[in-house]
Amino acid sequence: MTKEVLVAGKSSTGKTLIALALAARAREAGRRVSYFKPIGERSYPFQEAFSVDPDAILMKEHLSLPFEPEVINPIVRTRASYDEFLKTGREALLSRIRECHDHVSKGYDIVIIEGAKAPYDLLHVGLSAPEIARELGAEVILVVAFDDFDVIDEILWSREFFEAHGAESVNVVLTIVPPMLKHSVEEEIGPLLETHGMRLMGMLVQHKELLAPSIRDIREVLEGKMILGEDRLDVPITEFMVGSMAPENALKWFRRAKDKAVITSGDRADVCLAALETDTNLLILTGGIGPDVRTVARARETSTAIMVTDKDTFATSQLVDGLVGSIRPEDHQKIATIERIVGESVDFSVLEL
Repeated sequence: MTKEVLVAGKSSTGKTLIALALAARAREAGRRVSYFKPIGERSYPFQEAFSVDPDAILMKEHLSLPFEPEVINPIVRTRASYDEFLKTGREALLSRIRECHDHVSKGYDIVIIEGAKAPYDLLHVGLSAPEIARELGAEVILVVAFDDFDVIDEILWSREFFEAHGAESVNVVLTIVPPMLKHSVEEEIGPLLETHGMRLMGMLVQHKELLAPSIRDIREVLEGKMILGEDRLDVPITEFMVGSMAPENALKWFRRAKDKAVITSGDRADVCLAALETDTNLLILTGGIGPDVRTVARARETSTAIMVTDKDTFATSQLVDGLVGSIRPEDHQKIATIERIVGESVDFSVLEL
């Protein structure tokens, strides 16, 4: 009998990281692993080539699945989806999901089902994460970004939500856990979750590099031109900062983050030079305005990459924010790191693979 595991959670919490590590662990145990994303969304870098969620492309190639992308990800949300889904109706949507699920599960020992942007997405047509888990008979891994104790209430609410919609088994993985909260999670949060019928499978203490896009990813989405740093395209960017402040405030602001990219206009040499006095991996110059000679000279000294894009600062910020947590099939080193770190941090044995 095929085992079904639904990985649910909000955007940028690390659902795909968990899916990759779970797949690796199951394959190590000799299991045949498939993947299914019933409801997905397109993201900018993939829009021209594919009409499906990029996670479906990633897992299709990573697991060498023989199915068409549209079978792995049968329903793709757009801005007009709310009305479209209401008109189509739950039964027709569910029929499509079931049909494709039958294809991707046949002949496999385990199917990893990745949820939509949030567990409650598509509740209006009866296809939220717990409802899909119930329909497909899946156990649930709830992935939650635990940056503060306030999240406990969200987790307990999620348990009530899943239970109310028929999903009985809910396991929890906490991600982006601040190091100072690690002990409290182990000693207090784990036992608390158990009293509410949930198992804490593990936690990922802040590993920003797992969610960080590379300079190569950024160049692609911004259609950017490299002025410096062609040899640094695989360097990760863990944070983005917009440099629009007065120069006297810039240095203090930029010192708050490491391994960052600073987004500013090429004519703001004062901001560029301030950024280069701090731990900056990349300058993104917007509006098609290139750097002045002082910026280039200092960037060479600090081995900082410089990219120019024709997009404005606002559009640039929106696009790069969408890259956080994205993984591409060719990111072999990043995938191997994810499998190792997550595999060491999460106890998948509770799923009885």
